[in-house]
Amino acid sequence: MVKLRVLGLLAVLMAAGCETTAPPPPPPPPPPPIPRNDVVIQIPYRAEDFAWSMAIGSARIHVTTVPGRSCAGNSVALTPDTPYSRERIRALYGSSEAASEPVEQVRSRVIANDNPDMRRFVRASRCDATGAAAFDGLPAGAFFIIAEVSDPRGPRVVMRRVTTSAGRLVVAALTSAKP
Repeated sequence: MVKLRVLGLLAVLMAAGCETTAPPPPPPPPPPPIPRNDVVIQIPYRAEDFAWSMAIGSARIHVTTVPGRSCAGNSVALTPDTPYSRERIRALYGSSEAASEPVEQVRSRVIANDNPDMRRFVRASRCDATGAAAFDGLPAGAFFIIAEVSDPRGPRVVMRRVTTSAGRLVVAALTSAKP
């Protein structure tokens, strides 16, 4: 009987010493992806609508920003205004004149039937440390300036439509303030 009690006590002690710990909790799920907002544009891409923008001209655009709302170090795109690009810009930014939207919001909008050939007509520059950029030798016509701009609320994409004239300088201020 004593032997059984000792064996029982040993079994209890052994079981207590071999206690297992609970497995670690599973990692939290990843954040939900930013939903895509696919848009289909109706106006067809036509390279001939963009051809004018490749001519060498005497117009210039200087882009400016302000400290705290600067494009310093970021690229600036200059897209010719054509029926196709105007509808595309309106779909991405909600306006074809001026807009300031959070970067994530703009990136969530996808043109489902976008034509990548348009990109060959888009000029690029880079904002210097002062938040300025320049485009020289442009033909007369309308363009969309698009750049990522810093903002206390978070990075924003700013778009402005400008019109150039031969021999003239257009100074375009890109701020993240709503137009």
